[in-house]
Amino acid sequence: MKSFKMGVLGACVALAFSGAASASLINVGGVIWDPDAATDYSSQSLNMRQFINTSTGELSGFGIIQAWNGTGPSSFCPGCEVTFQFGGYTPVGGVILPAVGQTVFYKSGWTKFYVGSGTDKDVANPFDYNALTWANTGNGTLFLDLLAHTDSTSGFTLTGTNVGGILLSGLGTFDVIGGLAASNFNTNTQADGADLGFTTSLSFKRGSVADVSGTGNLVGDSIPEPGTLTLLGAALLGAGLARRKVR
Repeated sequence: MKSFKMGVLGACVALAFSGAASASLINVGGVIWDPDAATDYSSQSLNMRQFINTSTGELSGFGIIQAWNGTGPSSFCPGCEVTFQFGGYTPVGGVILPAVGQTVFYKSGWTKFYVGSGTDKDVANPFDYNALTWANTGNGTLFLDLLAHTDSTSGFTLTGTNVGGILLSGLGTFDVIGGLAASNFNTNTQADGADLGFTTSLSFKRGSVADVSGTGNLVGDSIPEPGTLTLLGAALLGAGLARRKVR
């Protein structure tokens, strides 16, 4: 009977540990978020800039993140900043600059997210796209290294459309290949088995489609470190075996 009670106690402790683990915050490189949040996972850039190479049509650019799972910078990155850069998106079919109403498909592409603190937290005004540069959005520690996901049906990585001659919209997905938080986002839960999905909405003056600014949204699922889940599973398994042995 004593062993049985100990088994039950172990199970209760394990279950309590399970609840605590699922409710705990994740902290990776100073970036803090709740994987159980109703908005998990989502982040928004209210300020990003995109360039189109007028010779090749390749897309590149940079930006800064201002919202993460529904929280602001002071909550998700106290004392730090999360920035990103992207490039390598190459148009298919020879189109360089999309005309009004035209949709362009792209292949290849990459995006890298960085977390900067101390001297690497150096974006003076995160809401002014003129304050963003290649230098201050590409420093710090590599947080996520993403490769554009090639859709198994279309063969493309990005769909871009010139809407009304004043807006460029973008839609694509990513595969996680590295970075501090790789294990937290490598989930294969998005369309076509990708890890993350994104949309962009970029406005420009008429005739200036090669240099645009706007917003971006990133969606997916995040998970605690696999090691945490392993410990949790071991605790639950141990409690279960203890109860079985008594029987």
